[in-house]
Amino acid sequence: MVADRLYNLDSFKRQYDALVVLSVCETIPNLDWTESKDSLLQKIDWNNLLGIASVLSYSYENNDHLEAALRIAQTCLQQETCSSLQKSGATIILTNLTNQPAIKLAIERKYINSTYKDDFPLSFKLQSIKADIENSILVKDKLRPLNRFQKNVYEAYENYDILSISAPTSAGKSYILCTVLIEELLNSIKNIVYVVPTRALISQVENDLRNLFSQYEIENANISSVPQIDLDSEKSNVFVFTQERLHWFLHDNNVQIDVLFIDEAHKIEDKNRGILLQQKLEEVVKKNPNIKVFFSSPFTSNPEILLDNVNNNGDKKIPINTQFVSVNQNLIYVTQYPRKPEKWNLLLCTKDKNFELGTVKIKERASSDSKKIMFLCDAISNNISGNIIYANGAAESEKKALLLWDLLPNEEANNQIDDLIKLIKKTIHKDYALAKVLTKRIAFHYGNMPLLVRQEIERLFISGDIKYLICTSTLLEGLNLPAKSIYIYNPTRGKQNPLNQNDFWNLAGRAGRWGKEFSGNIICINPNDWTIKPSPHKHKQKIVRALDIIEKNSGELIDYIISGSPRNEAEKRQDLEFAFGYYYCLFLNNELDEQNDFHIELKKHFQKLKKRIIIPGYIIKKNPGISPIAQQELYNYFKEKENRISEYIPVLPEDEKATDEYRSMIGRIGKTIANYHHGLHHYRAILILNWMRGKPLSLLISNAYQYYQKQNSPKKLPEIIRNVMDDVENFVRFRFTNDSSCYVDILRFFLQQNGKEDLVDRIPPLNLWLEFGVSQKTHLSLLSLGISRNTVIELSEYITSSNMDKQDSIDWLKNQNLEQLGISKIMLEEINRIIELN
Repeated sequence: MVADRLYNLDSFKRQYDALVVLSVCETIPNLDWTESKDSLLQKIDWNNLLGIASVLSYSYENNDHLEAALRIAQTCLQQETCSSLQKSGATIILTNLTNQPAIKLAIERKYINSTYKDDFPLSFKLQSIKADIENSILVKDKLRPLNRFQKNVYEAYENYDILSISAPTSAGKSYILCTVLIEELLNSIKNIVYVVPTRALISQVENDLRNLFSQYEIENANISSVPQIDLDSEKSNVFVFTQERLHWFLHDNNVQIDVLFIDEAHKIEDKNRGILLQQKLEEVVKKNPNIKVFFSSPFTSNPEILLDNVNNNGDKKIPINTQFVSVNQNLIYVTQYPRKPEKWNLLLCTKDKNFELGTVKIKERASSDSKKIMFLCDAISNNISGNIIYANGAAESEKKALLLWDLLPNEEANNQIDDLIKLIKKTIHKDYALAKVLTKRIAFHYGNMPLLVRQEIERLFISGDIKYLICTSTLLEGLNLPAKSIYIYNPTRGKQNPLNQNDFWNLAGRAGRWGKEFSGNIICINPNDWTIKPSPHKHKQKIVRALDIIEKNSGELIDYIISGSPRNEAEKRQDLEFAFGYYYCLFLNNELDEQNDFHIELKKHFQKLKKRIIIPGYIIKKNPGISPIAQQELYNYFKEKENRISEYIPVLPEDEKATDEYRSMIGRIGKTIANYHHGLHHYRAILILNWMRGKPLSLLISNAYQYYQKQNSPKKLPEIIRNVMDDVENFVRFRFTNDSSCYVDILRFFLQQNGKEDLVDRIPPLNLWLEFGVSQKTHLSLLSLGISRNTVIELSEYITSSNMDKQDSIDWLKNQNLEQLGISKIMLEEINRIIELN
């Protein structure tokens, strides 16, 4: 093949090596280059390299060729010494690579003129027009450009109903999924579910879709992330859910689902949540035999495995696995220069060889790993925007932010950052470290932070107003935060759990996001000290479903069931707890595989259990993360207390004895279906009640601080703030939401079974109130519009009706003079954005 021969020419290798070093060194302002720029440029024959790059750009399946063509073209565009004709050649190469965002970025940075095509020879003009037409589609009279990967997905979408797509970070997976979603809505009225792995991603997808709805003037459709809403059969409905919200939706609504999108679908391997995702996928497909399903996952070797979960559409399914390259990523090892602690070497690592780039100097001697990272970030970034620093947890992110704040000079006032600081002090705490570090355009970011604050941090980082962002593993969940450089030291996910190579490259993919940067630097500090040293070889991740792991280690689940699914073991092995529920539901549906030895063994044990489990199947299916044995224990508990059963009905949050009632309820749940820490019952009861009452997070934090002071606890304010956020997200909104839902279901069944239907109507919808932190219909309606809880709480001070639906809420907002309400500018902008989109 001609491209292979050209790529392997010694003369090309020599020139390309010089170009690679040049392209990376130019991204590091304070670098003392090992070899001068003039020396590197003298080794490069641009006409020769551009000619070869043009050939390489057609090597559709060779990642090395595509990466080389992209780097040559982009580096050429950034060189003042390159002629306009050479830059025209570079734009032709980018056109061949279907990389229009890179051309647009070059225009924005004034490397080429917007009229660059006028300088093309006629044959180039025709070639460019042909490429633009071939890689664009018409969506409602608007031309929507696609890259080569996206065009392949779109063509598959036209011919297949089930797609599993896999591509590297920044290939544009979300863009093409949203394009397909818009096409589906334009064709007819449909109900569409878009599943994301975390609540943090819900708002991002919601906002992207609302903007597209506005762009394409789609008015006959609703978007919602709230499972319980009034469906309009005359309109399309798009639901953005986690798998947990999808679970509730399926049990509360009996609607046809026409299209299902599962983003970050490789998360089907994530233990208990992966099991729930597979269970919900199977349930949706079973109920909707004509459904279209689209899976999206990062750089995976076996995306076809996800197709196995969809068995109702014959042969109309296909995997799409690509190595499409949209940006160049530079893996840089940073190590201390021998005997000079202030001097650090930078080494570029590629698959073929390593390149000495040069050295940087830090301002101070670094006596700890955290200081090394911060000092190097300062030295390498030169106080230019676009820096992400990875932290192994929330506490570490705050510590690193404070270190960087102490290192950096003062910044000029910034009105948008000042508005964010005011919001933080009001809605979280006046002494929250985030308010302090923002004064120097630094922020930290982790999953438990309030949505509105997190969104504003993301927006200001993307705009460049925030220069440094210290992030945790939230970045691994697909969050779209483009950066010039990402700084990493011995990364872990949680405690003592080092990132494997797949997670590392998923994290590193945030460096050099498509259309925002030409390349991205992955700065690995002291990589020789890492538990798992980063490698330049990107291996495709193999998806292994969580249930496949359970079946491989089948004895663990069998032993767990035989031992009665002990609650202390369930706390440590939620995957076994969810697997128990999953297989027991298959058993109840007569769907265990009679040819599978593991299933046959399970069936024997389940048949014995069924003789003593009287909980109906619909309750067990509705509570998949709680062992059927534990559910029966709770029923037995109610039976023992039958003469006092009315006392076990959850009271409304505003009840005068609510604290005592919920403390007792937490205790009952902790004795039967969970294993809660007894000493936290009172604290958690207060937290749960204030959350459901719609109290602001700042009040929850203030109450917790006072509580711990009374307990003479050594906990300091920063730890208390993080703990409250964590308790809200992981206990109140997740764990207790699921457990109390099971409690309510079994209580309702017990009451009905014993002729106490009059008491059933007194049971409130706790799971909804706990998930969203409000308990009035008006609040839920405002949330369903896409307004954050913080803003809803502020607005509720001015709303008298507690029973407004979604349209009533829109009308109320449109009829207000919002400026007079005195709410935060950030909240005001959020409301106005929602009004515009509705």
